[in-house]
Amino acid sequence: MEQLFEALEKRAINFPEQDALISSEKSTKTILSNKQLVNNISRVASFFASEGVQCIGLYMDNCAAWILCDLAAAKLGITLVPIPLFFTPSQVDHLVNSAGVAAIITQSFMSGILKSNQSLNFADTETTLPLENTIMLRVVAKAATNKKVDLANSIKITYTSGSTGEPKGVCLSAENIGAVCESIEASMSSMTTTNHLCVLPLATLLENIAGVYVCLMHGGVVITEPLAALGFMSNAEFDISKLLAKIELHQVGSLILLPQMLTLLVHEYNEIVAKQCSNLQFIAVGGGKSSAPILEQASKLGLPVFEGYGLSECGSVVSLNLPSQQRIGSVGKPLPHLHVVISEAGEIVIEGQSMLGYLGQLDQALNRIYTGDLGYIDEDGYIFVSGRKNNKIVSSFGRNISPEWVEASLSASAVISQIAVFGEARPSLSAVIVSPGNNIEEIQKAIDGCNKYLPDYAQIRQWVSAVQPFTPNNNLLTNNGRLKRLNIEKLYQEKLTELYA
Repeated sequence: MEQLFEALEKRAINFPEQDALISSEKSTKTILSNKQLVNNISRVASFFASEGVQCIGLYMDNCAAWILCDLAAAKLGITLVPIPLFFTPSQVDHLVNSAGVAAIITQSFMSGILKSNQSLNFADTETTLPLENTIMLRVVAKAATNKKVDLANSIKITYTSGSTGEPKGVCLSAENIGAVCESIEASMSSMTTTNHLCVLPLATLLENIAGVYVCLMHGGVVITEPLAALGFMSNAEFDISKLLAKIELHQVGSLILLPQMLTLLVHEYNEIVAKQCSNLQFIAVGGGKSSAPILEQASKLGLPVFEGYGLSECGSVVSLNLPSQQRIGSVGKPLPHLHVVISEAGEIVIEGQSMLGYLGQLDQALNRIYTGDLGYIDEDGYIFVSGRKNNKIVSSFGRNISPEWVEASLSASAVISQIAVFGEARPSLSAVIVSPGNNIEEIQKAIDGCNKYLPDYAQIRQWVSAVQPFTPNNNLLTNNGRLKRLNIEKLYQEKLTELYA
C-alpha cells in the first residue's frame, strides 16, 4: 500500500487545503483537507503504537473515524479486522476469538451493543482515541482461546458474510491490497477525479478498497454518511429515495452499488431522479449477479453503470467494465495484475496475486483461486459469469447464504417436513415448503420463530406450499435424499417469481 500513502503525502504537500474527506454524523459535519487527513492518520497511528495492540477490530457505522483508524493501522502494519454491523452476536464472537482481536474500536454510542454480547469479555476501562466520539474496548481473551494466532503479514482480515453461522477469515497483506488498488487506479487513469460517496458499509472490502483507497489515490474526495441516512433499513430493505437525496446534496460523481440498489434506482428513474444524478460519472455495480435487463435499461436511461466481479480472496476486485471498454452482460476484463482462466469443468479460476490464505490455514500456499462460479471468456477477453458451481446463494444485496443452513433451521419444525430455499440475485429468500397438515398459519408461525435466530439476510420472507412431497419418483429428490434444486425451482418457477412481483 506504499503507493497509496505516497499519494496522500503528495496531496498534502501540493494541495494542502484541498478537501480529502467529508463526513456527516447526525448534525455534525467534518471536513478534512489533504494536510489534515495525513496529520490525523499520523495522530491515530501514534495512539495505536502507544497502546501496543497488534490486532484491532473495527465496529463502526460509516464515518471519518472508520477510515482514519483503518489507514493508521495499515500505516503501522497492524492487523485490522472490520466487524460487519449485520453479524449476529455469535458471529462477532467467532470473529474476535478466531482472529485474536485484542481491542475493538467503536463509536461511543455503539459500545453498548458490543457490551451486551454475553459471549465477549471486555476490560472495565475504556480508552478514548484522539477522535470525536471514538473509544477502544480491550478484549479479555477466553481461557480456552488464550493462544497466539498466526497472522503472518496480514494487515487486514475480512470475514465473509457467513454462508453458514461461522464466517471464514480471508487474510490479506499490504502487497495484496496494494496490487488491487494500483490496477484499478491505472485502469481509471484517464477518468477525471470526483466525489465518491461510500454507499456500502466500510466493513465491506469492495467499498474499503475500490471506494476509499482508489478514490484517495486518484485525487478524489471521499464522502461518508451513516448507513441509515443513505437508505439502509436492514440488510434486505433499502430506501432509494434517501440515497438519491444524498447524491444530489453532495453532487456525487461516483459510487458503488449492489445489484438490488441498481434495480431500485432504475425502477425509480424519472426526470427528477435524472436531475439528482446529473453529476454521476461512474456507478460501479458488484457484490452479486446483476440482472441483464436492468443493466440494459440503465444504459438506455443514460446511467453510467459499469458491472464488475470479484471476491474477497482476490482483494475484492478481479475484473470490471470501464467507459473505454464495456460489454453489457459481461463483468469486464481482468485487472492487469491477474490472470483468469476457465477450467475444464467451466469454473472461473484466478491465477496470480491473491490472498495470503484463510485464517488458521496460512501455511497452505494458494497459487490458484477456484471461485465456484461458472462462466466463460469471449474472444475479446471479457468475462461472463453464468452461474454457481455449488448451491450457495448470493442475494442481490451481496450476502452469501448457504440454503442448507437455512433449510436445516426450518426443517426442525414439526409442521415443515421438507423445504427448498431459493433467492439467487433476489433481495430476500423464498422457499417451497412441504407440510403434513398444510396449515398456513402454523407454517408461518414456524417460519417467524426460526427467523428470530437467523440474521435478517438469511430469513425467509415469502414462501409457497408444495403441491406434493419431494421424492425420487417425481425427480425432485435424489436416491440418497438430496434435493434436486434445479428441478424444484423449475417446477415452481412461476409461483416463486410472483412472490417478488
